[in-house]
Amino acid sequence: MTESTSEKQYLPNSKSCFVCGEDNASGLKTRFYVDGDRVKMPLTVVDHHCGYENTVHGGIVAAALDECMGWAAARAIERMCVTAELTVRYVERVPVDLDLTVSAWVNRSHRRMVTAEATIEDAGGTVFARATGRFLPLSEEETLAVDDVLIYRGGEERVFDGLRGESVAGRTAD
Repeated sequence: MTESTSEKQYLPNSKSCFVCGEDNASGLKTRFYVDGDRVKMPLTVVDHHCGYENTVHGGIVAAALDECMGWAAARAIERMCVTAELTVRYVERVPVDLDLTVSAWVNRSHRRMVTAEATIEDAGGTVFARATGRFLPLSEEETLAVDDVLIYRGGEERVFDGLRGESVAGRTAD
């Protein structure tokens, strides 16, 4: 799937998350965005993300795939999710010096479980890693608590607004 040429629709990020936390000195400091039915993120790594010279640590690779699938799952059911199962297939070693993109999509979703897939690829389409995951939704209250601490600068997709609207409507009906 090719990226659209229009401005990217970003998702919110946080201060402390290892993958998207802007204040996490050791983290990846990336931003997730929506491209059609996929959630994507640029993967830019530095030397301290390596297991050995010029090779990204497998745990960093897994974290990037996991977090991207987690956002795809959250968008599918409008709830934050936690990982129930993660399977990673390391196809090629992931080098530090390439512009890489993580891309995730949902295969199945229902209110109790979401199944997603993800890849890490370079601009030429070389796949370095693939993953599948199963994700469990957080409760409405937990989702809204997470949403309350996410960073919205303006223009980000408001994934949980529908849930927040239902929550407000539910409280006013009492």
